[in-house]
Amino acid sequence: MTHAITINVSDALYQQLYQAASLFQQPTEAIILDSLRHTLPPIFEDIPVGYQNDVFPLLAMNDQELLQESRRVFPSEHWQSYESLLEQKKLGQLLSDDEQALQALRREADVLTFRRSYAAVLLKRRGYRLTPPRGELQSA
Repeated sequence: MTHAITINVSDALYQQLYQAASLFQQPTEAIILDSLRHTLPPIFEDIPVGYQNDVFPLLAMNDQELLQESRRVFPSEHWQSYESLLEQKKLGQLLSDDEQALQALRREADVLTFRRSYAAVLLKRRGYRLTPPRGELQSA
């Protein structure tokens, strides 16, 4: 289903759209739709509802803040605790408090993963790329 909208644009923007449409031999509407698709931030439908509030603040971050977010790592002491608790669970030796700690660590790791991934997506959409292995921000 499509929806019709009416917007007012400046003469300069209209000329730019018209020139792009002529250059690509496409209707102006196609140029506008393509521009919107590439400009709007990605939606959260791929992120579980329980994590969307953790990821949403990234939309307001500037490039440097997003770069910092994309470089965050799970603290090694948390990782060691997580692995130890997971091993205890496999052996059936996990206490109730330990189960809660394991769930909290799992959520922390999930939040970190979602935020890092979303930060990388936003940076890419802003014209940057993260290059392995150092994750340096480079203009595309």
